[in-house]
Amino acid sequence: MKLHTLKKNPLITGTIILTATGLFSKSIGFFYRIFLSNTIGEEGMGLYQLVFPAIGVCMAVCAMSFQTAISRFVAAEQAAGTGNRGQLTLRAGMILSVLLSLGFTFLLYMLAAPICTYILLEERCEPLLKVACLSLPFATIHSCLSGYYYGRKKASIPALAQVVEQLVRVTTVFIIWNIGMEKGIPLTPLGVMAGMTIGEAVSALFIGIMYLMKESVRKAEPSPLLPIMKNLTSMAVPLSANRFILSVLQSAEAVLIPSRLQLFGMTNSQALSVYGVLTGMAMPFILFPSTLTNSVSVMLLPIVAEAQSADNSGQISRASSLNIRFCLWLGILFTAIFILFGNDMGMAIFQSEMAGRYLTILSWLCPFLYLSSTTSSILNGLGKTKAVFFHNVISMGVRLLFIIFLVPIFGITAYLWGTLFSQLLLTLLHMISLFMISPFSFSAFRDLLYPSLFAVLAGAAAKGLKYLADTYLPGFSLITLVLALVFMAVTFYLMTAFRLREDFSPIK
Repeated sequence: MKLHTLKKNPLITGTIILTATGLFSKSIGFFYRIFLSNTIGEEGMGLYQLVFPAIGVCMAVCAMSFQTAISRFVAAEQAAGTGNRGQLTLRAGMILSVLLSLGFTFLLYMLAAPICTYILLEERCEPLLKVACLSLPFATIHSCLSGYYYGRKKASIPALAQVVEQLVRVTTVFIIWNIGMEKGIPLTPLGVMAGMTIGEAVSALFIGIMYLMKESVRKAEPSPLLPIMKNLTSMAVPLSANRFILSVLQSAEAVLIPSRLQLFGMTNSQALSVYGVLTGMAMPFILFPSTLTNSVSVMLLPIVAEAQSADNSGQISRASSLNIRFCLWLGILFTAIFILFGNDMGMAIFQSEMAGRYLTILSWLCPFLYLSSTTSSILNGLGKTKAVFFHNVISMGVRLLFIIFLVPIFGITAYLWGTLFSQLLLTLLHMISLFMISPFSFSAFRDLLYPSLFAVLAGAAAKGLKYLADTYLPGFSLITLVLALVFMAVTFYLMTAFRLREDFSPIK
């Protein structure tokens, strides 16, 4: 595809921007997590992660649902030639979502003690929850403004805001740690949570200033906000209800894992350590490549919404086919990477054998995890939010059954296998629903066997390279690991590149 065509393709340019900034942010995040694992420890990571389910429930209602609604309505207005109404849509969404976030902030702050004691089952989380809930209004503003820009297929400003948030968060925590070191006070999860809240505040301020500088000159036609609020609410309420229920189920999962591990025979400290390694070390590695698929998903939603408004089923089908193929190929590559090098990565980066073992088991998640993300976005873009919700509830229900009944018997291994099974089920349900609405092309040879063969060949070559490097350069294990991973990814790309040049019209 020619360069000037790429520049005019909002899906590709938006994905590139979001992916580049996402990779940069996640790269910073990796070093940040290594730093945290060495300063607050595995148990501290567990306490830090345990607060997020409660915050996630509130974010699902007051932020994420309105971001999706704003993005979809702005995209539809853009397609209909009434893009100047997008600012009114944003204004209406901001009023509703910020008011909701302030209410949730007040409730979480006042009820932090009983929430931590009776729901999270960990009293030590109370100060963390009080600090974390202060980030809700800022995160809501950030989400609404991002939804507006995604609807207009302008990903650069939300991407920059993401980088700003990560840089401020890491810098703040480093300053807190440095001051504490001078005074002999160790870094605690509370200091880490303070860094997160400050990062959200600064990123909201940044994207707000950018909006005022770049968009204030646009004059929208006079229109009462009440009808727009009603339209936004009609989409946001089902989304909020769906995401609220899903967030509650995810919160139940997070709370149940440490308690069921204690029934397996672990102490409270051991259970929190396992939870911290799983959610704070292993899962971020598995989710790292999803930076690319998530970027595609964010840009796909408004594009699919526009295509549906124009009754262009061919464009939807083509977008679905190409993105399903891309996610499968990417997932197969990273499954091979984590199977072959998962144990090495856990030891070299976190000095944790447990993290390496979890990476190896969870490696099979990659194709299904990346596929479910992009198919979910396409279904939401087509307005099939109820189907997506129903599929997610089934998937979460299966995972909870594994936690409740099998984790006390088989330990964390039961949760890992339950996660794999539930993710496979979710992906199949999404793909069946999508195929019934907009049939997409799929070939077992092209999309499964072909990339698997080259992933094995690239992995074998990379494994041999690492063996030779470790033999002759035994003191550089981390460097040789990175070189082996880069070599495997580049080799896989070179082996498959000619298939990626398949002629297709740009998805606009």
